Amino acid sequence: MNTIEKAGILAIAAKLQNVLDSLRDAGNLFYQAHDISFETKWFPPIFVLSIVDQLSVTELAKEIGLSHPAAIVLLKEIEKRGLISSVKDSRDERKRNLMLSPKGREMVTELKPYWDSIASTLSDVTANPHNLFIALTEVETRLDEKPLLERLNEKAVHILEQSLKKEFTIERCDNSFILNLAKAIERELFSHPVREEIIPNVTDDKKTYYLASANGLPAGCIAIHGKDDKIVINAIAVLEQYRYNGVAKHLIQQVKQNYPKKKFIVATCEIHQKGFFEHLGFVVKKADKEHNRITMELKTV
Repeated sequence: MNTIEKAGILAIAAKLQNVLDSLRDAGNLFYQAHDISFETKWFPPIFVLSIVDQLSVTELAKEIGLSHPAAIVLLKEIEKRGLISSVKDSRDERKRNLMLSPKGREMVTELKPYWDSIASTLSDVTANPHNLFIALTEVETRLDEKPLLERLNEKAVHILEQSLKKEFTIERCDNSFILNLAKAIERELFSHPVREEIIPNVTDDKKTYYLASANGLPAGCIAIHGKDDKIVINAIAVLEQYRYNGVAKHLIQQVKQNYPKKKFIVATCEIHQKGFFEHLGFVVKKADKEHNRITMELKTV
């Protein structure tokens, strides 16, 4: 899983851009392989003008979903290749319309079998229960009904109010979904050798994970294992945006409640982390200055 995918739906723009880049790059290479001087980004205006005889820049920009400035840049590029030309509007001489040039019409004729091949290939790629093209069309329809910015502003009022009131929940990771969320947080914050140094030789099947959520969103996690009369912390992590909100304290409190017969909670960490654990009520039990390590202990009874 790419790191950006941890953002979930927030990564949709990145995913769409990735798909768009893949489609454009493959299309351009496909045309080059067949010695056709054409680029995938030219397809929308060329296709529209192959069906509609003449359109103004404003009309064409609306048809292909580009802003007026972006459409002008694209159309000038195509015009330089001789694929489109402009003519005076018969109803308004101040206005100029765009149309395919003779060269452009010849190009469309040449391209049609290749477009059929591309269409067939894309149909295969998108042939799944969620059909990408249909889904994107539905999204476009919704955004036409109410623009995204307006929707964002409406949601923000409620979300910003809720963000000031954080409700924490702690749950044991007894299913793969929340376990993977907890491990993703652990990997993000302990992706360096320190994690392995904390408690060596402890496999995942011996660890118990707890996930902390704030207003329903993952905020932090703790990984522990039992040993004799104590609970040993393998890792405790809080995402940056939720720090200084008591997430770690909630996690420790949950561990204490779930293991009432254990007398101590123990953590081995680097010396610079001493203040963090002291804030949670831990005290220094043993120090190893040579290896920059300390063992912290919290009495549970």
